[in-house]
Amino acid sequence: MKIGLLTIFILSVSLGALSQVVPDTTNITIGDKTIIVIDSNPTKEQNSPSEDQTEDSETTDYSEQKLLLTHFAGVDFGFSRLVNEAGVASRDEATDWLSTNPNKSVTWRLNLLEQKIRLYQDFVGVLTGFSVTYSGYGLSNNVDLAVNDSLGAYALPVGSEVRQYEKNKLRVTSLQIPLMLEFNSSSNVKKHFHLAAGVQGGWVTASIQKQKWDNELGRFTSRRRDHFNLNPFTFDLAFRVGFNKTSLFLNYSLQPLFEKNQGEKVFPISFGIQLLQF
Repeated sequence: MKIGLLTIFILSVSLGALSQVVPDTTNITIGDKTIIVIDSNPTKEQNSPSEDQTEDSETTDYSEQKLLLTHFAGVDFGFSRLVNEAGVASRDEATDWLSTNPNKSVTWRLNLLEQKIRLYQDFVGVLTGFSVTYSGYGLSNNVDLAVNDSLGAYALPVGSEVRQYEKNKLRVTSLQIPLMLEFNSSSNVKKHFHLAAGVQGGWVTASIQKQKWDNELGRFTSRRRDHFNLNPFTFDLAFRVGFNKTSLFLNYSLQPLFEKNQGEKVFPISFGIQLLQF
């Protein structure tokens, strides 16, 4: 009897000590037996994530990452030039009327849509989209553009005593679709180089000659809409290169500005930077 009471007393003390050492325990009594459940992590401390887990938590999902690693949609700003077949902007006597002022010849591109088909993860893909392009050519000479059925597009000189143009610009608006092969140096959306090369075709929707001048009667503005025998379609070699969200672009037209035998053979080019990426 004494031995039994002593055994119960020792067991009670041991269980009390155990509950102090391991505070998160659960006692389950079934008949004359007691089952002790001990929490292996009583402090409820979670293991700190590894470096790889931290990086994984910061990565975006599959579709969003593809969007962040595509570099077309946005607003482009740059400069426009007209070059001959040799790629030179200088003019001979026949094409002098198409001389442009570099500071007044600018281009805006609103790249409204983009889509990329992955060929090899995020490193290689086919890029397409949709853009609206405004190309302006600031004419250096004091001329009016004209169109003749036999001569095509040409220029009529305007004497300075009649009008001296402060602004004399040909503006061409076109809708364009690119088809380019895009490369990314890394799948890290915050640190990667990108390069895209291909073609960009389009359709000319409007062409306007805009002029401004002053005389003793006041200030005047003229906007004349005409087709000017421009090629109705555009077809460019297109290149884009950059780092992260910064991109530079170059478009070199394979299509002359004017229709065949309807104007001097000059080719538009444009180059610049993406100011904003969507």
